[in-house]
Amino acid sequence: MSRPDPPDDFTVQIGGVRAEWCATCKAWTKTTGDAQLLTPDGVTALGTWGVCQICEDPEVRQEGRRA
Repeated sequence: MSRPDPPDDFTVQIGGVRAEWCATCKAWTKTTGDAQLLTPDGVTALGTWGVCQICEDPEVRQEGRRA
């Protein structure tokens, strides 16, 4: 079974942005949101993304490696 071609006209929308607990750095510093694909045929849930302000900061990661 072949997959249909992706639509030519689409938009990726991030919704439901919220703060979450980061298990790595043990703080409420993770931002999470739901990714949705908007097309003329409707809305498709792509998944959830998340990024931590502390864990993703290159300066903080370098300091952590030196310790």
